[in-house]
Amino acid sequence: MQKIKISKSAGIQLFLVAVAAVLLFLAAFSRQISLGQSFLQVVVDGEVVGAVAADTDVEQVFLQARRALALEQSDRLFLAFDWSCKTERAVFTPLMTKPELFEAIKTVLRGKQPGGRVQAYTVAVEDFRATFATLDEVKVFLERVKQPSDEEDAYGVCFRGEDLLIDGIMEASLERRGAPEEQKEAENDGHFAGVAAWHGQMLGSPGGREAYQTGLLDLSFVEQVSVYRSYVDPDGLSDLTNALTEVTKQKESNKIYVVESGDCLSVIALDYGTTVSELVKLNHMEDADTLREGQELIIAVPEPDLKLRLVMGEVYEEDYEKTPVIVKNDNWYTTKEVVLQEGSTGHRERNDVVVYENGFEVSRNLAQQTVMVESVAAVIERGTIKPPTYIKPLNGGRFSSGYGYRWGRLHKGVDYACSIGTTVFASSAGTVVQAGYNSGGYGNNVVISHPDGRMTRYAHNSKILVHVGQHVEQGEPIALSGNTGRSTGPHLHFEIYINGSPVNPLKYIQ
Repeated sequence: MQKIKISKSAGIQLFLVAVAAVLLFLAAFSRQISLGQSFLQVVVDGEVVGAVAADTDVEQVFLQARRALALEQSDRLFLAFDWSCKTERAVFTPLMTKPELFEAIKTVLRGKQPGGRVQAYTVAVEDFRATFATLDEVKVFLERVKQPSDEEDAYGVCFRGEDLLIDGIMEASLERRGAPEEQKEAENDGHFAGVAAWHGQMLGSPGGREAYQTGLLDLSFVEQVSVYRSYVDPDGLSDLTNALTEVTKQKESNKIYVVESGDCLSVIALDYGTTVSELVKLNHMEDADTLREGQELIIAVPEPDLKLRLVMGEVYEEDYEKTPVIVKNDNWYTTKEVVLQEGSTGHRERNDVVVYENGFEVSRNLAQQTVMVESVAAVIERGTIKPPTYIKPLNGGRFSSGYGYRWGRLHKGVDYACSIGTTVFASSAGTVVQAGYNSGGYGNNVVISHPDGRMTRYAHNSKILVHVGQHVEQGEPIALSGNTGRSTGPHLHFEIYINGSPVNPLKYIQ
């Protein structure tokens, strides 16, 4: 075996390379240098501060650095700056430890002195900003916002967190002047929650007219209003009148409205100050009558940047009816009910607590009432069995003719144009009572009797797949469509009968 000789100098070089490799490994292991793994590059206002390991909580280090700087200052600290982290991957990149990053961030922030700028206070409401020279000017600005809704000047602006938050960010709110301390505490835990608690006793307590709550019960900002100290150029201060105009100006904003049972577009449009045509256009609707319960509508609502929430006590008279007493009958369908005892209409004066936001009513609750004429509740016997449902009797097909009079005679059902041989399904479960050719013009026709007493007819078929007396389930194939009998082309004619009389099937198909 041939031996390889290594010179003394080459051996020293190999030793040094090995030592360097070990040192690099140890540095990488202690996360002081990158050997190709991912790391975070920290940038403040476009200036690279340094790099740290990928799992470092950089935001927490920033917060710690700002707090440390704030404690060093005799005055409040607020530094406006942008910072970001970018994931990088490179070799031989020195990585800072968290203490080193902490000190580096402090050094960068300490160097960001206001310079020729002046100290000011900025009001922030979502995307809106206005900056004033003093906190008193901020208070005047917010007082002017609420003034139209508080003619008696019962509410004043207060700032929460002024002595609590090291970074100087406060929250502005409205507080009733001379409000009891317990109410202030409730509001500090959540303003509107405090209002609910404040009125809770009144809402549930008896007492008649002497307990009525009327007028303005509470006033608050809908959005969170933040105020913080900043440094701006002297010409960067806001004009109070212009800022007031901007923050209260109505700007179009899209809202989601969930359709409730009984809703119609015209009433929704009226409630939100828009038109039916605008709702149809905005929601890409084909027909204004296609609303369904639970449907979400986009509504363009004009709103200012800062809205007010008013809680009002209102008193008015109304006729009213007590909720009927329901007697359950487990042998009837829910569609059947019989009045066992007629109710009577009463008359009362009611005191409501009503919540308005941006002038729109968002909730109304009965607080107190004085009954002048007592209402007597009706007693109604009602079934508990859910009735059968009805579905479209085929897949596809083009709606070609509706229910109603045409050519001087009643068209008793609806027509779906379709190719011959299209599968026809039972619209609802039941028993086949007719299955054959009908000389009256229906051609090959199937009639099914359903448990709720209704009947359905399927006409002009090319082939019948069921027989009289057969029980079929909803959706089960019963025929193939065709063009038999008195027909002007391949289609399915579908009818629904209630108590022996034809009705419009479209009102019952789900």
